Amino acid sequence: MASSPRVKGFAHERELARRLWKEGFAVVRAPASGAKTKRVIYPDITAIYKKVVLVIEVKVFSKPRDAYIEERKIRRLVEFAERAGGKALVAIKFIGSGEWRLVDVKGLELTPSGYYRIPKSLIYGGIKLEELIERVKKGLEF
Repeated sequence: MASSPRVKGFAHERELARRLWKEGFAVVRAPASGAKTKRVIYPDITAIYKKVVLVIEVKVFSKPRDAYIEERKIRRLVEFAERAGGKALVAIKFIGSGEWRLVDVKGLELTPSGYYRIPKSLIYGGIKLEELIERVKKGLEF
């Protein structure tokens, strides 16, 4: 039986959450994010390490391309991050690369159609997960 894209996305969210947990972060994954949660405001993953709060929207693609995220999702991600005193990030993985890149939502541009566009160049310019973990653990800016 083939898995739906949604189920595969959940598997990648769990993978990211486990990696952060293994590195010493306290991690909460919202198991129903995006599903009938229009009134609820929470991110895919919240990760905390010694008072550093990362609020993460997860996107996974089968091949390198620009990412588009609904304005509502980014607005809610930012609101959650502000309430938690954290940083709003989008974690993007291109399946097969095995690599996660994280992009700060500050500076994303809203398209006329109501989506935030993250160009492929910005994704590849984002911080690698391993570097983000190292910087957080050392108390450095990222």
